[in-house]
Amino acid sequence: MYIELHAIQTFGPSNLNRDDTGNPKDSLFGGVRRARVSSQCAKRAIRKSHVFAQEIQVPPGTRTKTLVDQVARRLMAAGMDEEEANAGAEQVVGAVFASADKKSAKKTNVLVFISEDEINLLTEYVLQAREQGSFPGNMAKDLTKRLKDRSLAPDIALFGRMLAENPDLNVDAACQVAHALSTHEVNTAEFDYFTAVDDLSPGDETGAGMLGLVAYNSATYYRCVRIHWEQLLNNLHGDVDLALNTLSGFMKAFALVVPSGMQNSFVNQHAPDFLLAVVRYDNNGQSLDVAFEKPVRARGGSGFAEESVKALATYWDQVESVFRLNGVVVSALNPRQFELPSEELRQAVQPRLLDWVSVITDAVSRETA
Repeated sequence: MYIELHAIQTFGPSNLNRDDTGNPKDSLFGGVRRARVSSQCAKRAIRKSHVFAQEIQVPPGTRTKTLVDQVARRLMAAGMDEEEANAGAEQVVGAVFASADKKSAKKTNVLVFISEDEINLLTEYVLQAREQGSFPGNMAKDLTKRLKDRSLAPDIALFGRMLAENPDLNVDAACQVAHALSTHEVNTAEFDYFTAVDDLSPGDETGAGMLGLVAYNSATYYRCVRIHWEQLLNNLHGDVDLALNTLSGFMKAFALVVPSGMQNSFVNQHAPDFLLAVVRYDNNGQSLDVAFEKPVRARGGSGFAEESVKALATYWDQVESVFRLNGVVVSALNPRQFELPSEELRQAVQPRLLDWVSVITDAVSRETA
């Protein structure tokens, strides 16, 4: 069973996701240049959001190279002196997360994505070894087994984990996230030439204290994610309630959370123009970005949002009428009340965000039961 989420969302002048030159990211699609927001950027915005955390009520995962310090601090809080805590933390972290030729280190070789529950297990392991007088001889194997049975944070269950140093702790991602692309052509970034005045400069001194350039663009984006329900449930050790809360929190965050890039300069918080969620009882789903392979054009001053929603609804009917194999559950949100050239989508429109979410979570819950 897969849950698909699709969105059309317009942003005014902003720089949501910068490349190495400071310009908004872009991509070539359908023969024209598009504005782009990377999947990594979108995932981080969701997993670090208050909306997601409030729903799941479980501490999110931590991605860090300083896991030794995290464990050592907990050991010192439990009464160990600093030297003993650092030594114990280095041993347990090195046994599981360091490469074979570097089993004791202040930092791991890669960013480790780890849950609060897993960090607590490492801490408890050191405290138990202290009571017993030494670490067991098969520490690495024993720790790996215990960590595999420990609870994952919901964001790790969604986005997965890859550890080259210890593949036994790899987690297959339950969520696929596409790069958001503008539905229309966006040729180049624009630039804001700005100056800052030195408030304490002498009265006879003219000119700016600082000059600079900020790149930005504006666009209507298509966004898409897919969640493999059984994989999410498996990653959360079969905890149906937590998996449903994770799905609900993710859907709300998908709708409400945007990347925070340069938000103080542009106030880039904009609600979606249109949301579509689908429950499929097979792996027959798809991204709908090909609806915009022919770039949308603003007609008669209508802007891009309305034309993008129409293109999405039209493409939905075209592909679903041909390729759908089984029944689906569809939920839509159309806050701007655009015309929808699809009877199925018109019938699926919900009045509020919470209703849009509950149609999907109720369907998943019924199927799981």
